[in-house]
Order: sequence, then C-alpha cells, then structure tokens
Amino acid sequence: MKFRLILVFQLFLTCFTMSQEKFTVDEVEKKFIHHFFLAEKHKVLEEYDKAILEYENCLKVKPKESNVFFEIGKIFFYQGSIEESLSYINQATSLNPRNKWYLYFLQEIFYQTSDKKNQARIWKKLISLDSENQIYYLELIKNYLSTDQIKLALKEITKAKRLFENNNSELKFLELDAYLINNQFEKAILLLNDVIVKEPKNLNFLQKLSEIYIQKSEYEQALSVYDKILKLDPENSTALLTSHKILQTQSKFEKELEIFLKIFISNQINVDQKINVLFEIFSDNKKIEKYKDHIPGVLRQCINNYPEQVLFYVLLGDYELLHSNINESLSNYEKAYSYGLKDKLLYEKILNINLVKQEFNKVLMYSKESIEYFPYTPIFYYYQGLASLYLNDYQQSVQSFNNAMEYVFDDLTLKSELHASLGDVFHKMNKDILSDEQYELALSINPNYIVVLNNYSYYLSLRGGVDNLLKAEKMIEKCISLTNEDPQPSFLDTYAWVLFQQSIIEQDSNIKNEKLNSSKKIMISCFENGGDSAVMYEHYGDILFELKDLEGAKKNWLESIKKDPKNENLKEKIKNL
Repeated sequence: MKFRLILVFQLFLTCFTMSQEKFTVDEVEKKFIHHFFLAEKHKVLEEYDKAILEYENCLKVKPKESNVFFEIGKIFFYQGSIEESLSYINQATSLNPRNKWYLYFLQEIFYQTSDKKNQARIWKKLISLDSENQIYYLELIKNYLSTDQIKLALKEITKAKRLFENNNSELKFLELDAYLINNQFEKAILLLNDVIVKEPKNLNFLQKLSEIYIQKSEYEQALSVYDKILKLDPENSTALLTSHKILQTQSKFEKELEIFLKIFISNQINVDQKINVLFEIFSDNKKIEKYKDHIPGVLRQCINNYPEQVLFYVLLGDYELLHSNINESLSNYEKAYSYGLKDKLLYEKILNINLVKQEFNKVLMYSKESIEYFPYTPIFYYYQGLASLYLNDYQQSVQSFNNAMEYVFDDLTLKSELHASLGDVFHKMNKDILSDEQYELALSINPNYIVVLNNYSYYLSLRGGVDNLLKAEKMIEKCISLTNEDPQPSFLDTYAWVLFQQSIIEQDSNIKNEKLNSSKKIMISCFENGGDSAVMYEHYGDILFELKDLEGAKKNWLESIKKDPKNENLKEKIKNL
C-alpha cells in the first residue's frame, strides 16, 4: 500500500515538475511547495513526526500560511495532543477567521474538552458566516439545551423556524425537549398534537406524546395514544409493554388480556422482555389467578418459540406447583435441569418435590450434585441430611447436618431446623442426651417451633417417668395452644398419648380415670380433624383397652393393622385380647 502511495506521489511530483517548465515560480514558492509535498507524503505514510517537521519547514518559508497551521493541528489532534492541536488551530483561524473548516474543527476540539461555552461561540460564528446552514442552528440549540440555557435555545429555535419554515423534524424535537426541560408540558402537548395532525403516522411523535401523558399520570390519554401507535405498528414493543403495565392498574381485564397475548406473539419484543412480563405476574398470586387460564398456553408457546430458554420450563413448573400438580411441576423443573440450568433455586425446587414424593434416593443424588456446584450453601447439606436420615444412614445424616451448620451463619430459621433434625437423628440412634440437647437448642432459637414441641414431647412420653411426662405435657399443651385455630391431628394424638402415659403410672384411680377419659376425648377430636394413621388407631385402641372397652380397642387395633400390616407387636396384642 505504501509503495502505491509513493508511486502516486512521485507521479504527482513529475507532473508538477513538468508544469514548472511552462511557468516561472520564485524560490520561496519552490521551497514551500517542496516541503509541503514532503510533509503530505510523510502524512500519507503515517510518518507524523517527519510530516510535522516538514510543515514547520513550510512555516519557516511562509510563516503566515494558515493551511499549514491547520494541518499540524489536525495531526496533533488525531494523536491525542489536544493542547498542541488547539494552539495550531487557533493560529490557523486567527490568520483566516472566515474559514468554515477551521472553525468546524475548532468546535470539535471544544467538544472533546467539554468546553460548551467556546463550542457555542464557534457555532454562532459559523452561523454568521453561513446563515442558511440548518446544522449550525441545530447544534447551537443542542448546546444551549445541554447547558440548561432554555431561553437562548428557544430564541434560536424561533429564528430557525422562521428561516427554514419549520420543516425540520429534528428542530421540532429540540423545541419539544426545551419545553420538557422547562416543565412546560402543556406547550409540549400542543406542539405534538399540531405536528401529529400534519404527520399522523410519525411514530416518534406519538411515542413522545404518550410519554408526556405518563409523566403527567394521565394514563387514559396515554392508552389512547398507544392505541394509535398499535394501529400503525401492531407489534410495537413500547406500546404493548407500557399499555399492559398501565392496564394492570385498571379494571379492564379484557383489554389487558388482549395486550398480554399480543406481547407474546410480537417479534419486536425480545425474549428477555417477555420473561420480565411473566416474572411480574408470577410475583403476585392474585395476578397468577387472574391469568390462570392463559399462562400454561403462553408458556408452552414460548417453549416452542424459544426452546433454548430454560426459564420458561421453570415458570411452567412454578405454575403447576402453585396448583398442586407436583408431578407436572417436577417434570418441567427436570427439563430445565436437563438443558443445563444449574441454578440454586431450581435445585431447591427439585429437591423439595422429591422429598415430598419420598423419593429419597433422588433427593440424595440431587443434593450431592448441588453441593458440588454450591459447596457453601447450607440448604443442600440439609437436604442431604434429610435423605440420609430417611434412608437410615444416620452417620451421614449427622455429618451433613453439621456441614450445613458451618455455613448457616445468620439464618436462624434454618439453624433451628438443623438442630431439630439433629435431634431426630440422635433419637433414631437412641442417643437421648444428644437428642434432647439438640431439641433444646432448636427451642432456644424458636420457642414456638411447634414441630419440635410435638416431637420432643412425644419422645419424652415414650421414655416414661414423672419428670419426662410433666415436661412433655407442658410442651404439647403449648403446641396445642399455638395451633388452636387450626388443630393438627398429629399434635392432638401426641397430647392424648402423653395423658395416657401419665395415667399408666398414676396411683390415684380417680386421677387415672380422669386422664384416660381426657385422652379419649382428645383422640376423638384427633379423628374429627382428619387423623387417619396406623399409630393413631393403635393409640386409641390402647386407651380404650385401659378403659375396659375391649370391643372398641380391638376395632381400632384392627384398623391400625390394615394400615400397617407389619406391626407384629400389635398383632400379638390382638391375639392375646
């Protein structure tokens, strides 16, 4: 490339030399031209230091040649030497103050240095030299607006409108900006309405008008403008998204739904924007209920259109879970997982459903994997501990719960749950002292932890003894009082069982019968509130047996056997009845 440029330059010199044969040029001019062309050659070859040297040689010959100062100034500018550039360009303009190119370049320097004042001065100078150039007016107006000189901006706008017959769209937008900066909303609206009459299909003006109405909280007017926009551009992203947001605050669900469905077929609205719309709906259960008949279809449509976007599977899973369709929910979560989404929240959702489904091996598998990705997240150790507990791997369970405890920090709810879970494990391991210790720690964090109050009470009752039973009674009574408005069968069963165990060791026959009858009443309440487990029927049978109701005892024991055929001890009790 450089060779070709040199060749062109040499040809140019040859032509210049040939021309000298016809014309007489004095020695000064010859020297100037010689150095100037050398400077140009070096500039073309990007040899800027050599170019500046030759330009300086030009100035030695002709010290007032403005163009040379200009060329040196440009080189310094493009090299980032702004101060040097400004010095040379200023000299060029002082030598030739009417040269528009010099002035234009000078304002560019002021733009780079954020010198708004001098930039405005240059635009005014350019206007004085060329009053028919619209660009100069527009740039001067922009300058005034950027420095909050609204009066001066409006003054120049008036001049420009008169000179250019108000046909420039950019000028109209600048006038609009001037009104808006000055909070002259009514003038802005009048201007836009006037413009829209002349240009009814100009989306930019319509969009600006809608924004002003929103700024003024005049939402009906804004919606009216958006309707016009959508007639011209049915998939307009701004009109659809903003209309939908406004309509959610109004009682116009039919219209809101119409816009909602259009959002998801619009090609102008990207996938992230569609996800944000869905996230907004999913953040409010009332909104989910309102859209419940349409959400599944929209989500499946999105899955078809954007198969790589796994968040749609997650949202569909959330929707199904909210409607208690745990199998469908899990299926969608696992699809998101299969597409490579390794997200904390997704792992939690999958783990929780599998725990509810008692798929403990799956809980163990997912918890191990989640720990690999998120080794400092305590909840995943917690799930691992629960899975190990239900799979009777007590040592692993204890280790997992202790690992979780290392990272739990200030999450007191989880910390209390971990202590409670450790209490359950140690109970299973027949380590009563350690079990009680953990339950006490859980209750010290949350004295109203009803599950711990119930379980701890029940386990104490199994051990027997006056002190244990008194403590158990106190805890289960507190548990019952905390759930008085929503009686829980398992808690009522525990209460009845504690009283029954007290009756067994009671020496006073009157007190014994009183406790037995009380436990009987509580068990009846337990069944009335939905109790239906093998343990509950066995307990009720034991109570009735002590009350000498042998037929009732046998009936309930048999019901218990139906639910738990492996209970050999109970079979023996029935046999010996």
